[in-house]
Amino acid sequence: MVSPLYDVEKHLAPDAIVTNDPVKMPMKKASSLRTWGPAMVAVAVVLAVNVALLGPTGGQIPALSETHQNFKIAAEERTRAVLEMESHWKDDLLIGRQIGSRNLSHEEGGVMEYTRRRHRHLTEYVFVDVSGEFSSFGKWSVTVIYFAYWVFLMFPNWFLPIGRPGIALGGGLSMVVYRYILQMTGNGPFFDAVKVIIMEPLFLLFGLMLTTIYLEKMERGGLFDKLRNSLDDGINWKRSAKIMTMSTIGSAAVMNDSIVLIFSGVVVDLCVRHKVANSIPYLLALATTSNIGSALTMTGNPQNILIVSLAYDDISWMEFASNMVLPVIAATFINAVMM
Repeated sequence: MVSPLYDVEKHLAPDAIVTNDPVKMPMKKASSLRTWGPAMVAVAVVLAVNVALLGPTGGQIPALSETHQNFKIAAEERTRAVLEMESHWKDDLLIGRQIGSRNLSHEEGGVMEYTRRRHRHLTEYVFVDVSGEFSSFGKWSVTVIYFAYWVFLMFPNWFLPIGRPGIALGGGLSMVVYRYILQMTGNGPFFDAVKVIIMEPLFLLFGLMLTTIYLEKMERGGLFDKLRNSLDDGINWKRSAKIMTMSTIGSAAVMNDSIVLIFSGVVVDLCVRHKVANSIPYLLALATTSNIGSALTMTGNPQNILIVSLAYDDISWMEFASNMVLPVIAATFINAVMM
């Protein structure tokens, strides 16, 4: 018996007869306006927003106000005071603090502020606003390149049939190379990628992506069949509970994007096997639980990785998980009740 989800003949109108005769089935060609109209409207909206954000200055960044200047001077004084602090690493170890860490009070900026200054002092990560040092040609040419790759991402099979990951990688490499070209031609300031790129999240994301590719390759060895059989159950609520539990645990161990990619096909196959006409509730449960579970650990999603990379001196893996376990449990309970 065919599933109602795919039982086409059952839901056809009386006058809609399926036939293989090409003469009786004229193909109506969709108009170009209907096909590309929404995308062109989106492009026009993005252009309008960018033009509005440029404002009446025409892209010229205004000077800092007196308030911002005072904030900048105060931050420099705090940074100087922190760098003059002596580090007693033996005392830090006795209270469980890692070597080189120093907790500041809220008035002094807190631990995140100190870690940011320490990174800046050690040239591990430096953020300096140099937008005013670009020439008009440099600003507009970078905008054109960015917009071009944005169009490529919107239509991946139109100009560059290499897929969205390849287009994103090519765009990133192009911007880095063009940034160096602007520096050499005098249209941009000095560029030191080591000081402006945080490497820890990139390394971890690269490793997690390799893990995802490996898991996808294991489909040939029957991994997905075993996963589908372990999640299968004749009772709907038990099947939903298994999917939600496995996606929550998996997204806490591996990045949530990987879990969604791996589990989506399994969930759809289970819906077809049990003749479930609407698989959207199961997919929504997968999406919500994977996002909730990813908040438990620092490796669950890129946002957590970025936070930890800026404060890794003071946040361990277990400390991060222990602080997030109660919110994750509460969110899981609320999500289960709503589902």
